[in-house]
Amino acid sequence: MESLLDFEECVMKLCSKMVEAGQAYSSANQLFLSGLAELSMYQKKDSVITNCLNQFNQGLQEMVSFHTMLFDQTQRAISHQLTNLCTQFLPPLAETRKEFLRIGEDLETAAVKNAQVSRHKAGDAERASHLLLATRKCYQHFALDYCLQLNTFRAQQKVFSFVHAQFTFFHQGFDLLRDLEPTMKTMAAQLSQLSADCAAERKDLENKHLLVQQRDASGEPMVSPCPGSDDIIQGYLFKRSRRKSKTWKRCWFSIRDNQLIYRKSHKEEAVVLFEDLRLCAVKSLEHIDRRFCFELLSVQKCCALQADSEQLKQVWLSALQGSIDLAYRERAGAPLAQPKEPPLPCAALGVALRGPGNQRCCDCGEEEPRWASINLGVTMCIECSGIHRSLGVHLSKVRSLTLDSWEAEQLKLLCVLGNDVMNRIYEARCSDEGRVKPSANSSR
Repeated sequence: MESLLDFEECVMKLCSKMVEAGQAYSSANQLFLSGLAELSMYQKKDSVITNCLNQFNQGLQEMVSFHTMLFDQTQRAISHQLTNLCTQFLPPLAETRKEFLRIGEDLETAAVKNAQVSRHKAGDAERASHLLLATRKCYQHFALDYCLQLNTFRAQQKVFSFVHAQFTFFHQGFDLLRDLEPTMKTMAAQLSQLSADCAAERKDLENKHLLVQQRDASGEPMVSPCPGSDDIIQGYLFKRSRRKSKTWKRCWFSIRDNQLIYRKSHKEEAVVLFEDLRLCAVKSLEHIDRRFCFELLSVQKCCALQADSEQLKQVWLSALQGSIDLAYRERAGAPLAQPKEPPLPCAALGVALRGPGNQRCCDCGEEEPRWASINLGVTMCIECSGIHRSLGVHLSKVRSLTLDSWEAEQLKLLCVLGNDVMNRIYEARCSDEGRVKPSANSSR
């Protein structure tokens, strides 16, 4: 914004110089055309305006010798417009932006204070929650006002009046500027459409402002499903560090493609926290001092997260559990009916082998596997079961399908997941990394 203001002031000075320096009109006009070429750099996203400015510049370069005194028209078309833009629109826009950034910092501070309040200090917790709610409302209102002023400022950035004044005044250069006329018509249509879009967007922002006020009055949460986006849900959560310091940092989280993704700031790339939610479990955390916490666990790691309120915590718990359930349904199809009582060992073998790919060992492909991992949901031969046992029960819990007893939920996991599904997950990058899957004849 500051660079645009500086450049517009530079263009006004060049224009005034052209008006005042009658004897040196040709050289001043050349500088002014150079200024217009630089101005077009700010309109790179709008090809119509950029092309129009470029063609107009080229035409004037050829007809410098035919120019007459146009100082009064040029001053009205350029200086007055830019002066009006700099004096009436830029100062309030800069002030609104300053307030918007300030209230954003206040919201971040209020969120951190609200998260740090102990669950045992009810009074402090209530005051912190009220402060966070009030700051969030103020932030939303300033955001809407800032967007409205940005759109109003954009609608005022037009040079069509200057182009039109030059085109009509330079009758002697009509033949040379004939090729510019279609571009000018296109630009006029675009400016007319821009004005219509600005009016429609203003009305839409007013409606959104009203909806925000109604939502504030009803107490609806800020985190909600995202229609039109690949994200199931997104919003801010506090994430506890896995280091010894156990610090908490506020990050932006989202659920997409059966993955939990987060980013520490808008400048950083998104990081996948959990690659496959089917391998995770989610539960509420009630044994720690901080409020509104829950935990996501997988075979390899766990992560503690914290929402801004109990309502947002329940929304995230429901979204995570729903994503896990949906992933199971999409992969496994219709669920198999399971017995209510724990099946006999021989019956457990028959049920377990129904899963996709469970008729062969998940690791070496040996037929008729008689062992299984109850936490990974795969079947294996006796040789591979020994290798799994050597990894430790924190990675794989091995149990016999013929000798041990099995619960219905454990068998359901074997049927829903199975060797095919789990191998597609854990062996997805084997071929890219040049790794070879062992066979039944491979040495241990």
